[in-house]
Amino acid sequence: MMSTRKSKLSSKSAVSFPLVNTHAAGIDIGSRSNWVAIGTSKSSIREFGVFTCDHHEMAKWLQSHGIRTIAMESTGVYWKSLFLILQSYGFEVLLVNARHIRNVRGKKSDILDCQWIWKLHQAGLLHGSFQPDEITEELRIYNRQRQSLIKSASRSISLMQKSLILMNIQLSVVLSDITGKTGQKIVRSILAGERNGKRLAKFADPRVKASKETIAKALTGQWSEHHLFTLEQSWDSYQFYQSQIEACDTKMDMLLANQVVSNGQHDLVYEPEKKKRRTKNATRVAIDQYAYQLSDGVDLMQVDGISHNLVMTLTAEVGLNLKEKFRTSKHFTSWLSLVPNKKITGGKLLSSKTQKNKNRLALAFKQAANAAGRKKNSPLGHFFRKLAHKKGRKLAITATARKLAVIVYKMLCEKEAFNATRMIIEQTKFRTQKLKYIQKTIAKLNIKVDELDFTTV
Repeated sequence: MMSTRKSKLSSKSAVSFPLVNTHAAGIDIGSRSNWVAIGTSKSSIREFGVFTCDHHEMAKWLQSHGIRTIAMESTGVYWKSLFLILQSYGFEVLLVNARHIRNVRGKKSDILDCQWIWKLHQAGLLHGSFQPDEITEELRIYNRQRQSLIKSASRSISLMQKSLILMNIQLSVVLSDITGKTGQKIVRSILAGERNGKRLAKFADPRVKASKETIAKALTGQWSEHHLFTLEQSWDSYQFYQSQIEACDTKMDMLLANQVVSNGQHDLVYEPEKKKRRTKNATRVAIDQYAYQLSDGVDLMQVDGISHNLVMTLTAEVGLNLKEKFRTSKHFTSWLSLVPNKKITGGKLLSSKTQKNKNRLALAFKQAANAAGRKKNSPLGHFFRKLAHKKGRKLAITATARKLAVIVYKMLCEKEAFNATRMIIEQTKFRTQKLKYIQKTIAKLNIKVDELDFTTV
């Protein structure tokens, strides 16, 4: 009896959903072909090539069948050209996260992926991923290329250090950065033919902590022709990457300057109370000034932890008009995966870990949170250290990053400067509670005044 019932249940052909998008299509993106579904019959499923003419042919075929909205799975970078062409034909195109398609329960084994996407899109179960505007997209490409070049340049630095160490030239021992002012002078002189450690040590900047004698010892080694060759190759690669990074900075500067002028915001004068120091790999673009102008006078740099790197990443990844793209700060922090991903079943909380994400902006916020945590006289620093003491540093970084993201969202949406009053009140309240607890402990243990030893650090 039970076996007959199970067979009847398993014989159901498909899962049915109520229709929300009647004129819908689903596209399964591939590297060599794209499959499109607009129905269940064989004639409603077609395979198209990946060339530009194939994209236009697909768009015309979809138009001929009265399709208005299309959902496609994000697969690498293959979706981009097709996405733009379909948009140019007037279709509403949704780029869907592959994880969302996989997580929807249903009978998928006996139908094509494109047909499954079409079914889910018809039922209104799919939501489009965030897509930047044209200016933000262009800036994003330049900034991501710049970050890729920085990684390649760091690889060249490692190879230079390896070549020097193999000749027992311990330059990295006496210098914190071999590509700094002193390091570059010394490497150039070595490649020019100088081998005397004392003469090489004369290039050391007065700010270098190591003495000239120590530097001379570090630069005395066993010179080898093949290691000098690899050193020169790595040096040339590093210089090439630096020139490429400068070219990216030039492109970004031109793009932002043109945007400020076209928006009529060039009259806004940026006068910061305190200029923050740029890190070595920070862009040379005046991003603090451009962000101030593009946001109609909001100075993000006044917040502790926020650096030129974060402001550039924010501008390049999502832009500064956050209200149009994220309805609330909760939507913004959820998109960044900086909020707990609660899994509840039967009223019991199974897990609340944040969802794994490789979001570049989320990483920049976490780096800013880590920097804010090192600020001693800062409400954000106090918040970070309090959480780090209770829950650990990893959780403190995520929580502080979320708080920074909310602060940035409210500053850009409400066009107001950062006000730390509420955080200062919380900090004062926390200090008062701690003081009362200490006083109770002293009274409970009957500790005398002369027994107290306040050690100053």
